[in-house]
Amino acid sequence: MTLSIRFAEPEDAPVVAALESELSAHQKDSENHFTPEAARRDGFGADVEFVAMLAEWEGEAVGYALFHDSYETAYAARGIYLCDIYVRSSARRRGIGRALFAAVAEEGRRRGRGFVWCASKTWNADAHAFYRALGAYAEPIIAHALTGKAFDALADEAAGWGEADQTGDSLGVARRQASSA
Repeated sequence: MTLSIRFAEPEDAPVVAALESELSAHQKDSENHFTPEAARRDGFGADVEFVAMLAEWEGEAVGYALFHDSYETAYAARGIYLCDIYVRSSARRRGIGRALFAAVAEEGRRRGRGFVWCASKTWNADAHAFYRALGAYAEPIIAHALTGKAFDALADEAAGWGEADQTGDSLGVARRQASSA
């Protein structure tokens, strides 16, 4: 049996999006906006936001990992944030998830990164066991997300704090901090 791990290419966008859709369903996520178009735009366009890797078993895509650069002040180090790692249930227990994670770690090290950070749902005991088996440890944190209307409302607060400079960047936050000092 043959396993290969490779970087996804623009023509793989539909496959990456389909695998992400399966992961979202598995995680009981109520919304899924990650379309092939979004994958192409954000993973392979002019302003790349993430890197995707595909795991292929006997030539068929059975898993993927999606990650981006990160920084952690606690370590004062550059790292990788692993947004998604997923292997289809029919392909599990073959070392594919471990191989994907190892490929992400190898790419991180090649890029001068020193850690991989990831998160899992509190109920996902299989993911917890998988990460422990890799040597990862659990951090007792609660993740928070600011999206949609709440995101826009908070951003609107900052936009009102100052004028934009010649580049269009808002200076409001910096001006407010400077005047508070």
